[in-house]
Amino acid sequence: MKLNDPFGRLESRHQVGYESMRDSLRRGGINTPQAAFKVIKKSKNRAVKYYIIGIALLLLVFLLLPKATPLVFGLVVFFVVWVASSTFNGQRYVQRYIDEDLK
Repeated sequence: MKLNDPFGRLESRHQVGYESMRDSLRRGGINTPQAAFKVIKKSKNRAVKYYIIGIALLLLVFLLLPKATPLVFGLVVFFVVWVASSTFNGQRYVQRYIDEDLK
């Protein structure tokens, strides 16, 4: 039994996420480590684009509606954490796919 996941819920959720990603990669024809590394690189680039959009929206709202800045700032922080978490998990799943299925 693990102290940070005593009932195995996170582990099973990650397993389902990995299986879904693995199936998507197979359907997409990703069958070499080089192609999988390109997927990781694309996900990092996509995350950076999302960060830029989030910061631009925050600046736009700050300029147009200064009173709404705290609310939008909270939403942007949530968005940044969500994108970072999704990107990190996606990269972990692709790396696991490389380690388990492609090597």
